[in-house]
Amino acid sequence: MLRLLRANAPWAIVPTMAALSVALRSKSKSSSRCNQYRTFALLTLSIAIAFPAFAQLQPPETAPTVHKASTTSKLTFDAASVRPSSEEFVPRGVDFLTPAGDTAPPQGGLFSWNIQLTWLINFAYDLRSSQMRREARQALPKWAQDDWFTIDARAEGNPTRDQVREMVRSLLEDRFQFAAHVAKSEGQVYALVVAKPGLGLKQHPEGAPCTLSQTLIDQYPNINPSYKAVPPHCGVFNRQLNHHGEYRFEMLNVTMQQVADTLGLGLPLGVLDKTGLTGRYDAIFGFAVDQLPPNADTSEDEIGLPPIPIALEKQLGLKLVKQNATVDAFVIDHIGSLSEN
Repeated sequence: MLRLLRANAPWAIVPTMAALSVALRSKSKSSSRCNQYRTFALLTLSIAIAFPAFAQLQPPETAPTVHKASTTSKLTFDAASVRPSSEEFVPRGVDFLTPAGDTAPPQGGLFSWNIQLTWLINFAYDLRSSQMRREARQALPKWAQDDWFTIDARAEGNPTRDQVREMVRSLLEDRFQFAAHVAKSEGQVYALVVAKPGLGLKQHPEGAPCTLSQTLIDQYPNINPSYKAVPPHCGVFNRQLNHHGEYRFEMLNVTMQQVADTLGLGLPLGVLDKTGLTGRYDAIFGFAVDQLPPNADTSEDEIGLPPIPIALEKQLGLKLVKQNATVDAFVIDHIGSLSEN
């Protein structure tokens, strides 16, 4: 799936997996139309957008660090089954595995995933920069890049996300003999800054539900997934507006760090939150990509939305600025084939 990412693309957007899984399950009146929906759903993981060349160089900062495995203790699942999957391209349970997300573990500690190893690695080591994710994936053998696995696991009690993160690391170590480390180097990041205060971003009232106005819901009747299928909810969500490569980001009750982390999942560099904004916010903005997949259906009317850098500034008053920084490089030391349960 992620191999669709262009190796030299300076920008790629990675939406929430809920949108992907709903799009993959959607039905259409013809098989060709269904295939196009699947193509678009997969490509939304890796659609490239040109980043503005006028990004300014600023003084060095320190990029976010990667989670490292505990050296004093090793948290593990109480029981776990890992087996090769025959359900390729039907992801399950991966909203929780998105590094920029904050989805709580299920009550009772029961997990069921159908994913590729890259999702487990990205979550286990908290890889929030697409540069690190891309480097990690490229370092894997082909089978580890392409194969899918069904995982059912149980943890006693109600573990936190960070505790589950350690459990997934242990799972990778035990079942795939996985070993990795983080190396420091000088590089660049993007700083998320405020360009136009008060534009687009609205503070989310404490305790208020995550909703959208009926006007916003009715604005694009062909939106996918529909609001009936996936209602507005707290967090960051990406919906497809048409087959011209135009999308809507919905960010409800989120911190600016969550916004920066989400953008960092698609950028070739990490993103630092330098807005200085505290609290939680609601923000909606639409954007377009600069490249459509082959054989894309372009029969619908184009909306005419701008690419993300422009949309971000014009609609939300935010800007991305390139900076020098000390950055993390994720180095894979070893991975082996799946051991028996």
